[in-house]
Amino acid sequence: MSKIMNKSPDSDGLQILQLAEFEISPSTRSWVSVPNPNDHQLIATATSDKLARIYSLEDFSLHSVLEGGHSRSVRSIAWKPTRKKSDPITLVTGSFDATIGIWRYNGKYLDKLTRKQTSGELVENIDELEIDHTYTVNDESKRDDEDWDFAIVLEGHDAEIKDVAYSPSGQYLASCSRDKSIWIWEEVGAEGDDEFETVAVLQDHTADVKCISWRKDDGMGELLASAGYDDTIRFWRDSDGEGEWECVALLEGHSGTIWALEWEPEVSMTKFQPSLQGQEEKGVPRLMSASADLTIRLWCKVASPLPPKRPSYFDATIPSTMRPSPEIETWEVSTILPQIHRFAIYSISWSKNTGRVLSTGADGKIVLYEECFIGRQTENDVLEREWVIIAILGSCHGPYEINHITWCERWNSEKQKKEEIFITTGDDGLVKAWSLQKQTGQAVTYASKYLFD
Repeated sequence: MSKIMNKSPDSDGLQILQLAEFEISPSTRSWVSVPNPNDHQLIATATSDKLARIYSLEDFSLHSVLEGGHSRSVRSIAWKPTRKKSDPITLVTGSFDATIGIWRYNGKYLDKLTRKQTSGELVENIDELEIDHTYTVNDESKRDDEDWDFAIVLEGHDAEIKDVAYSPSGQYLASCSRDKSIWIWEEVGAEGDDEFETVAVLQDHTADVKCISWRKDDGMGELLASAGYDDTIRFWRDSDGEGEWECVALLEGHSGTIWALEWEPEVSMTKFQPSLQGQEEKGVPRLMSASADLTIRLWCKVASPLPPKRPSYFDATIPSTMRPSPEIETWEVSTILPQIHRFAIYSISWSKNTGRVLSTGADGKIVLYEECFIGRQTENDVLEREWVIIAILGSCHGPYEINHITWCERWNSEKQKKEEIFITTGDDGLVKAWSLQKQTGQAVTYASKYLFD
């Protein structure tokens, strides 16, 4: 049942406040903004003027502009997860020119991260790194554009690239396109050698593939989810560990284009997995999808134990030629979030810190949801759950559509701690930063203090 109410003591009186605003160009459409996942205070934005722009999340200043890599709009963007602190920062851009750009940074920004010293010993924890807050880039003469190398172009798609995504391990890069295909690439050789090979081309979708999202390795390899214009979601996995990528699940239920996918974060699994009911398989992250049919659906894997004495495809003790084909997973919709959007939902983001979910889309609204226990118990003595809306803000980019929303963490130099904010990216060319504040009777905006330059 859909409800618009407040169930959690932690969410009482929340309001959405604007922190900052940046206008890229009056004639530019901004598609997506993605924060760096490796503790660097950077966020990258893909725009229709063939550029990618990178900003500091500390003071929202412009850090770099990546240009010259594409001949058409940059539609998607992704950071490579790093395994070591010494690994270079790598950014991937997907373009309407059907190519993928690989950019590497080896400039001055990382030199501004200096380690604290305690009793003469260097602190190795990245969370204890001090940041030089005097380092800002407010004009073109100080930008680090030249420190980005356009390392390599990946070609293969026949039409516009709609999304790019690195796997959690950083081993694979996936791309999807209007040509109905998904390509999986792997970087070969040493780190930074700029050599890629295609390990799979997946072509089961019957229309544009709009979005892709990776799930971390669960013991059977990393899994990729894809969705798009054919209203379906598909799961893909290297089933034998030897490069044979196969579709292992088909999820049907939406009646419109699927624009966004999000896997459940650990914080939500820890809180709600013990209360999964019926056939829902525990220990498997749930998947959330957003669609032009105005719904946000939550999918759960249905438990399906193997018949007695049947060997598993993933049993490494059995030669691959003698194993049965991998089982097709069964997933079902466990709930539909409260419906409040009037037009297509383009983007959702699931907080890894709180488990709250944000949505936005063609109606220009930001909607904040929270999953909570409602106190009633089922026959199995399990507490029931439901999703509620705890905050809404309309016309967030004026009359324009909002193409993307994402949670991210930033270092607040005044409070001397990390804080979670979120970023919206719109058709008006604006990128806006927002925060959640408890209502105090008078709304406060910090836009004048944290304006992008």
